[in-house]
Amino acid sequence: MSDSPSDADLVRRARNGDPAAWRQLVRRHTPMIHRLALRTLRNPSDAEDATQEVFVKMSRYLDTWDSTRPLPPWLGKMTYHVCLRRLGKVADAKNDLTAPDTLDLATSSDLTPEAAIAVRQASDLVTRAVDQLPAQDRFLIDLRYREGQSDVEVAEATGMNVNTVRTRLFRARQALRKLLSPVLGAHPEENAR
Repeated sequence: MSDSPSDADLVRRARNGDPAAWRQLVRRHTPMIHRLALRTLRNPSDAEDATQEVFVKMSRYLDTWDSTRPLPPWLGKMTYHVCLRRLGKVADAKNDLTAPDTLDLATSSDLTPEAAIAVRQASDLVTRAVDQLPAQDRFLIDLRYREGQSDVEVAEATGMNVNTVRTRLFRARQALRKLLSPVLGAHPEENAR
Protein backbone atom coordinates (compact mmCIF):
# COMPACT_ATOMS: atom_id res chain seq x y z
CA MET A 1 0.00 0.00 0.00
CA SER A 2 1.22 3.47 -0.87
CA ASP A 3 2.29 5.97 1.77
CA SER A 4 0.89 8.87 -0.22
CA PRO A 5 -2.32 10.38 1.15
CA SER A 6 -5.61 9.91 -0.69
CA ASP A 7 -7.20 12.70 -2.70
CA ALA A 8 -9.91 12.93 -0.06
CA ASP A 9 -7.33 13.44 2.68
CA LEU A 10 -5.45 16.04 0.66
CA VAL A 11 -8.67 17.90 -0.17
CA ARG A 12 -9.70 17.87 3.49
CA ARG A 13 -6.32 19.29 4.46
CA ALA A 14 -6.40 21.86 1.64
CA ARG A 15 -9.89 22.96 2.72
CA ASN A 16 -8.40 23.57 6.16
CA GLY A 17 -5.71 25.82 4.68
CA ASP A 18 -2.76 23.42 4.31
CA PRO A 19 -0.69 24.79 1.38
CA ALA A 20 1.42 21.60 1.19
CA ALA A 21 -1.73 19.53 0.61
CA TRP A 22 -2.84 21.92 -2.12
CA ARG A 23 0.57 21.71 -3.83
CA GLN A 24 0.44 17.92 -3.69
CA LEU A 25 -3.03 17.91 -5.28
CA VAL A 26 -1.79 20.20 -8.04
CA ARG A 27 1.31 18.06 -8.67
CA ARG A 28 -0.75 14.87 -8.67
CA HIS A 29 -3.42 16.03 -11.12
CA THR A 30 -1.60 18.49 -13.39
CA PRO A 31 -0.41 15.79 -15.83
CA MET A 32 -3.94 14.50 -16.52
CA ILE A 33 -5.48 17.97 -16.79
CA HIS A 34 -2.69 19.23 -19.04
CA ARG A 35 -2.87 16.15 -21.31
CA LEU A 36 -6.62 16.56 -21.73
CA ALA A 37 -6.32 20.29 -22.37
CA LEU A 38 -3.47 19.86 -24.84
CA ARG A 39 -5.22 17.12 -26.79
CA THR A 40 -8.42 19.17 -26.90
CA LEU A 41 -7.00 22.63 -27.56
CA ARG A 42 -3.98 21.53 -29.63
CA ASN A 43 -1.92 24.49 -28.50
CA PRO A 44 0.64 24.25 -25.66
CA SER A 45 0.11 27.84 -24.51
CA ASP A 46 -3.68 27.46 -24.47
CA ALA A 47 -3.32 24.14 -22.63
CA GLU A 48 -1.15 25.78 -19.96
CA ASP A 49 -3.70 28.56 -19.53
CA ALA A 50 -6.57 26.07 -19.35
CA THR A 51 -4.71 23.96 -16.78
CA GLN A 52 -4.21 27.02 -14.60
CA GLU A 53 -7.85 27.99 -15.03
CA VAL A 54 -8.95 24.51 -13.91
CA PHE A 55 -6.91 24.83 -10.73
CA VAL A 56 -8.33 28.29 -10.05
CA LYS A 57 -11.83 26.82 -10.40
CA MET A 58 -10.84 23.85 -8.28
CA SER A 59 -9.68 26.12 -5.46
CA ARG A 60 -12.89 28.15 -5.72
CA TYR A 61 -15.19 25.11 -5.69
CA LEU A 62 -13.17 22.68 -3.56
CA ASP A 63 -15.86 22.73 -0.88
CA THR A 64 -18.41 21.38 -3.38
CA TRP A 65 -16.47 18.19 -4.19
CA ASP A 66 -18.11 15.05 -2.79
CA SER A 67 -15.30 13.15 -1.06
CA THR A 68 -17.14 9.85 -1.56
CA ARG A 69 -16.53 10.19 -5.32
CA PRO A 70 -13.22 10.02 -7.18
CA LEU A 71 -11.52 13.37 -7.83
CA PRO A 72 -10.27 12.80 -11.44
CA PRO A 73 -13.77 12.78 -13.03
CA TRP A 74 -14.64 15.98 -11.16
CA LEU A 75 -11.45 17.61 -12.46
CA GLY A 76 -12.12 16.14 -15.90
CA LYS A 77 -15.51 17.85 -15.90
CA MET A 78 -13.91 21.19 -15.09
CA THR A 79 -11.28 20.63 -17.78
CA TYR A 80 -13.95 19.68 -20.30
CA HIS A 81 -15.95 22.85 -19.70
CA VAL A 82 -12.89 25.12 -19.61
CA CYS A 83 -11.65 23.66 -22.91
CA LEU A 84 -15.05 23.87 -24.62
CA ARG A 85 -15.39 27.50 -23.56
CA ARG A 86 -11.90 28.25 -24.86
CA LEU A 87 -12.64 26.46 -28.13
CA GLY A 88 -15.75 28.57 -28.53
CA LYS A 89 -13.63 31.70 -28.25
CA VAL A 90 -11.19 30.54 -30.93
CA ALA A 91 -13.45 28.42 -33.10
CA ASP A 92 -12.24 30.02 -36.29
CA ALA A 93 -8.55 29.97 -35.35
CA LYS A 94 -6.58 26.97 -36.55
CA ASN A 95 -3.64 25.64 -34.57
CA ASP A 96 -0.88 24.33 -36.79
CA LEU A 97 1.59 23.58 -34.02
CA THR A 98 3.07 20.15 -33.65
CA ALA A 99 0.79 17.48 -32.29
CA PRO A 100 0.94 16.69 -28.58
CA ASP A 101 2.05 13.37 -27.14
CA THR A 102 1.24 10.40 -29.26
CA LEU A 103 -0.76 7.55 -27.85
CA ASP A 104 1.55 5.14 -26.10
CA LEU A 105 1.01 1.75 -27.66
CA ALA A 106 4.03 0.21 -25.99
CA THR A 107 6.69 1.43 -23.63
CA SER A 108 8.74 -1.70 -23.19
CA SER A 109 12.47 -1.05 -23.33
CA ASP A 110 13.13 -4.61 -24.51
CA LEU A 111 11.74 -3.96 -28.01
CA THR A 112 14.12 -4.29 -30.90
CA PRO A 113 14.89 -0.99 -32.65
CA GLU A 114 12.75 -2.09 -35.61
CA ALA A 115 9.83 -2.99 -33.34
CA ALA A 116 10.17 0.30 -31.45
CA ILE A 117 10.02 2.22 -34.74
CA ALA A 118 6.96 0.24 -35.84
CA VAL A 119 5.21 0.92 -32.54
CA ARG A 120 6.03 4.63 -32.76
CA GLN A 121 4.74 4.81 -36.35
CA ALA A 122 1.52 3.03 -35.37
CA SER A 123 1.11 5.36 -32.42
CA ASP A 124 1.63 8.39 -34.66
CA LEU A 125 -0.99 7.10 -37.11
CA VAL A 126 -3.55 6.61 -34.34
CA THR A 127 -2.77 10.05 -32.89
CA ARG A 128 -3.23 11.71 -36.29
CA ALA A 129 -6.54 9.88 -36.73
CA VAL A 130 -7.75 10.95 -33.26
CA ASP A 131 -6.71 14.53 -34.07
CA GLN A 132 -9.15 14.51 -36.98
CA LEU A 133 -12.10 13.87 -34.66
CA PRO A 134 -14.19 16.77 -33.34
CA ALA A 135 -12.82 18.27 -30.10
CA GLN A 136 -15.60 16.80 -27.96
CA ASP A 137 -14.96 13.29 -29.31
CA ARG A 138 -11.20 13.67 -28.79
CA PHE A 139 -11.91 14.60 -25.18
CA LEU A 140 -14.14 11.53 -24.69
CA ILE A 141 -11.54 9.23 -26.28
CA ASP A 142 -8.81 10.71 -24.09
CA LEU A 143 -10.80 10.34 -20.87
CA ARG A 144 -11.85 6.80 -21.67
CA TYR A 145 -8.74 5.31 -23.23
CA ARG A 146 -5.79 7.47 -22.21
CA GLU A 147 -6.90 8.31 -18.68
CA GLY A 148 -8.61 4.95 -18.14
CA GLN A 149 -11.87 6.36 -16.80
CA SER A 150 -15.00 4.23 -16.95
CA ASP A 151 -18.00 5.18 -19.09
CA VAL A 152 -19.76 6.32 -15.92
CA GLU A 153 -16.81 8.52 -14.91
CA VAL A 154 -16.63 10.00 -18.43
CA ALA A 155 -20.36 10.74 -18.23
CA GLU A 156 -19.86 12.40 -14.87
CA ALA A 157 -16.92 14.43 -16.19
CA THR A 158 -18.79 15.67 -19.24
CA GLY A 159 -22.29 15.99 -17.78
CA MET A 160 -23.58 13.64 -20.47
CA ASN A 161 -25.87 10.68 -19.95
CA VAL A 162 -23.83 7.44 -19.78
CA ASN A 163 -25.68 6.05 -22.80
CA THR A 164 -24.82 9.20 -24.74
CA VAL A 165 -21.16 8.71 -23.81
CA ARG A 166 -21.28 5.09 -24.98
CA THR A 167 -22.94 6.10 -28.25
CA ARG A 168 -20.45 8.92 -28.88
CA LEU A 169 -17.52 6.64 -28.08
CA PHE A 170 -18.93 3.97 -30.41
CA ARG A 171 -19.28 6.52 -33.22
CA ALA A 172 -15.82 7.92 -32.53
CA ARG A 173 -14.34 4.41 -32.75
CA GLN A 174 -16.20 3.87 -36.03
CA ALA A 175 -14.79 7.14 -37.37
CA LEU A 176 -11.30 6.05 -36.30
CA ARG A 177 -11.74 2.70 -38.05
CA LYS A 178 -12.75 4.51 -41.19
CA LEU A 179 -9.79 6.89 -40.95
CA LEU A 180 -7.39 4.02 -40.30
CA SER A 181 -8.89 1.55 -42.80
CA PRO A 182 -6.41 2.43 -45.59
CA VAL A 183 -3.57 1.57 -43.23
CA LEU A 184 -5.27 -1.43 -41.64
CA GLY A 185 -6.29 -2.82 -45.01
CA ALA A 186 -9.87 -3.41 -43.95
CA HIS A 187 -12.99 -1.89 -45.41
CA PRO A 188 -14.94 0.34 -43.00
CA GLU A 189 -18.11 -1.67 -43.67
CA GLU A 190 -16.42 -4.84 -42.39
CA ASN A 191 -15.36 -3.11 -39.18
CA ALA A 192 -18.85 -1.76 -38.54
CA ARG A 193 -20.32 -5.23 -38.15
